[in-house]
Amino acid sequence: MKLPYPTSEMGDPLRAEVTAQLSADLEYYRPGSVIQNLQIDWSNVCQEGHCTEFLGGRLEEMSDVRVTTASGDLVAEGWIDFVQGGAKLPLFVFWLFLDIVTNDGHSRIKDGVHIPDHIWDRLPTETKQACSVETGYDVRTQKSSPGD
Repeated sequence: MKLPYPTSEMGDPLRAEVTAQLSADLEYYRPGSVIQNLQIDWSNVCQEGHCTEFLGGRLEEMSDVRVTTASGDLVAEGWIDFVQGGAKLPLFVFWLFLDIVTNDGHSRIKDGVHIPDHIWDRLPTETKQACSVETGYDVRTQKSSPGD
């Protein structure tokens, strides 16, 4: 299956890393939600402009990212973003906005344009410094508001 742009720019190693990190972040918001057969549906994503290069591929912030079961049932959907303070620093991918799908419909779990506390707390000092100053590597990122 041919992947659409911008997913096609990631390459297999980066896509595997992004998938693993999104699954872990989904687990944070909905403990017990990481089922072995969950998969990321990249088929209808929309590029949102924030880009980096990592693991030989190119990652762009994307909306309309869906999580489905192996049988195609929708579990969650949202907008993904990342923090990466430069080529030698690690990549941290997270849900910027996230809706969980239950029998009762969609429920907004994560909202707000910022780095969540549980991600910020894991960032190395070098990444925080690179992302926290006006002239830094990834200045568009922001630490979360208290309680997010």
